[in-house]
Amino acid sequence: MFLATFGLILELMIRKLCVTSLLTFACSMLRAQSQEGLATFYHDRFWGSRTTSGEPYHPYVYSAAHRTFPFGTWVEVELIKTGQKTIVKVNDRGPYMKGGVIDLSKIAAKELGVVSMGRARVKVRALGMDELTDSLKFALFSRDSLAKVHYPKPLQKSSRKKKSRKRKKH
Repeated sequence: MFLATFGLILELMIRKLCVTSLLTFACSMLRAQSQEGLATFYHDRFWGSRTTSGEPYHPYVYSAAHRTFPFGTWVEVELIKTGQKTIVKVNDRGPYMKGGVIDLSKIAAKELGVVSMGRARVKVRALGMDELTDSLKFALFSRDSLAKVHYPKPLQKSSRKKKSRKRKKH
């Protein structure tokens, strides 16, 4: 009994070590990646709908859609015109328009100034593990969790079913 439990614990520790080393390697490879292109943003009507990663979309959480970066990757987005920057987490796939590099949540787009333009040229850079300090991770997670508390999903209007009229038989 004890040996079986110990073996299971050892196996889980080895798996965790392998996953951690793979993530570290993947993030170091991502750090070298930088892309330029068009950024757009999600409309409010997608609020609450599921993203590809399974998380519900929330317009006041700093998130984004990217075609190739793994889910959970923290990305720095810089508006080329002004040099304004923000950090978002990839949790969806897209954009699928020509020249599109990233789809931003409404709050991230507002912070960069993309909302007033509709779409804008940006530079996207994946942040490496060495750039994500514990204090930065804490600040990013608390920023997003506070947004969910301060801006809960609005109540949807109840849709009344139309009464079906019965046809009179002649």
